[in-house]
Amino acid sequence: MAKFTNKPKGRTSKRLALNKKYKIEKKVKQHHKKLKKEARKMSALGQIKKTSSKEIGIPNMYPFKKNVIETLKRKKDQEEQEKKILKLQQKEEIDLNLAEVKSNLYETKAQVIVEDEQVQQENLTQLTKEHKKYITQVKKVVEAADIILIILDARDPMACRCKHMEREILGMPGDKKIILVLNKIDLVPPGNADAWLTQLRREFATVLFKANTQQQQSNLSSASIYKKTLSQRQDLADDLTSSSKAIGADKLLELIKNYSKNDGVKSSVTVGVIGYPNVGKSSVINSLKRSKACAVSSTPGFTKGLQEVIIDSQVKIIDCPGVVFDSENKESTLLRNIIKIEQIEDPRQPIEEILKKVSKNELLLLYKIQTFNNVNEFLCQVALARGKLQKGGIPDLECAARIVLQDWNQGKIKYFTVPPNQIEQE
Repeated sequence: MAKFTNKPKGRTSKRLALNKKYKIEKKVKQHHKKLKKEARKMSALGQIKKTSSKEIGIPNMYPFKKNVIETLKRKKDQEEQEKKILKLQQKEEIDLNLAEVKSNLYETKAQVIVEDEQVQQENLTQLTKEHKKYITQVKKVVEAADIILIILDARDPMACRCKHMEREILGMPGDKKIILVLNKIDLVPPGNADAWLTQLRREFATVLFKANTQQQQSNLSSASIYKKTLSQRQDLADDLTSSSKAIGADKLLELIKNYSKNDGVKSSVTVGVIGYPNVGKSSVINSLKRSKACAVSSTPGFTKGLQEVIIDSQVKIIDCPGVVFDSENKESTLLRNIIKIEQIEDPRQPIEEILKKVSKNELLLLYKIQTFNNVNEFLCQVALARGKLQKGGIPDLECAARIVLQDWNQGKIKYFTVPPNQIEQE
């Protein structure tokens, strides 16, 4: 049976299949594109014809046609020459302006160099004046004191000593005593501190010391280690780096009071504290006083004048600024944190001294870098590890050198020297 539909007979659907529809649309687009292209070509040809029709239209019957054409050509040539001359003049003016700008730049650079040299000379004169001023203050302290504490850095004690200053103190009138204080023993192995103690006690009385690092203003605590040596007290040696208590303050005070006795009777005594910059002079005084009597800072030149601190009724201590007594090479003085890191012109110079003193494995473990052969390779790897890069991904060597110097001053880079008798035994 046939199906019933409502569609009228004789009519077919006008709908197309989609593939046919898209083909037709594509051909229409191509056709329109072709027409536009031909229209552009025709317009270009029309412009060419227009430009060619702009020729001089002079009738052939005109009697002076040749003269007119020649005069018109001369005018065109003159106009072209004038344009060329103008262009040359403009170029010359630009060149002159560039030359003036370059000369001004060179002059400004020369002025900047001269000003930098003047500033450096002024800084040097200021440093020399301050140095002379500090030396006079140290001499005043030594003359006024009965006992002189020479503070030494336990990492390199011999570099912090000044033999001619010690001879001058012993040659002064009055029975002046010298006590060597081996500070910062928490930064060296216990056996090394004991070895330096036995070595230095052959010349003067020596005390092992670790300054207090507590933050409160008063009631600073202290500990004692003198029942046994550091190498025997391994449990205490392990706690040195983590503890904030002062170590050696009681022993040092006991030694000072023993030196103050005259015929068995205790008398008041004045103690002078001297040493190189940033060896911990003010921190030692605070540990003896058990309060923040002196301002403490890691910035060089923080202590600028004399300061008296009364420990008790019998002991008075005089603090003075740190002074570099011996003339050393520039790199070793920079490693003593005498000059601020921001003021160092070329911070890469002292890095060579650090690489000579510190083992390579220590630096590789600290900065987590690969092996290196020279200073530049070391600084490049530190800059890459810390993300200190300039434009174009170039490692910033100066910034990396300042980072290493900062770590050196803060004691993050482990370094210590061995006494001379141990070197001879080895």
